[in-house]
Amino acid sequence: MKSSETTIISIQEVKREARALYRGRYGVAVKINLIPIIMSIIGVISTVTMLYVTVTEIRDMSQMGTVAATSSSSIEPMENILSAIYSVLISAVQLILLWTASWAIIDWFEKPLEVPNFKVTYQVFYRGNFWHTALLAIVQSVLTFLWTLLFILPGVIKVFSYSQTYFAYKIDVENGTRQRQLTDYIKISRHIMDGRKWELFLLELSFIGWHILALLTAGLAYIYVIPYLNASRVAYSRHLFTLAVSEKQAA
Repeated sequence: MKSSETTIISIQEVKREARALYRGRYGVAVKINLIPIIMSIIGVISTVTMLYVTVTEIRDMSQMGTVAATSSSSIEPMENILSAIYSVLISAVQLILLWTASWAIIDWFEKPLEVPNFKVTYQVFYRGNFWHTALLAIVQSVLTFLWTLLFILPGVIKVFSYSQTYFAYKIDVENGTRQRQLTDYIKISRHIMDGRKWELFLLELSFIGWHILALLTAGLAYIYVIPYLNASRVAYSRHLFTLAVSEKQAA
């Protein structure tokens, strides 16, 4: 029987645990999540700028009474390939930086009375094998990109399916072990998220109001939101893997 049929992970409880971890120590939380915060702020500014440029171009073309037509032959296949490679590599870098912040939060949950130092934020570079981590992030990014090519929805679903790769890999890093293949961590994530994707989607959806606030504040609200969001994700993963281990032992 699937874990989703036996035990539902409470979104309210997950978020409560995240807030409790940071209580009185939010400055430390901001330091640990500094890179994801900066990436999110840049993302908001880039998105707003892109929307402004697009709207301006459409308005100008409308005033001119012309429609720009671009023939398919004007787009070089090599440019498409390079653009795809660039997108995958950027996605992989973002995953690595998000993973290392999440790993620091995992450690903090394990020892909540100890205040982590800023160095643990970069543990991906000195714990385990960095090149294995980088390759795993690239493989996950490639798979997500390929699913997205089919249509947006399959790509989004796979984002949730692969969302626990970082946690499965962190467990082996801590234990000094390793799966036979790097893709096994993605398989573990897919297996453990079977029947759970909607649940995690609802957790993400519960932050929609905060994301809107971030847009209205040019991303500045992410200084508070990102630490809260990342800790909630880690708290969810902790519940998820604890249930998986309990069910495996009971089987």
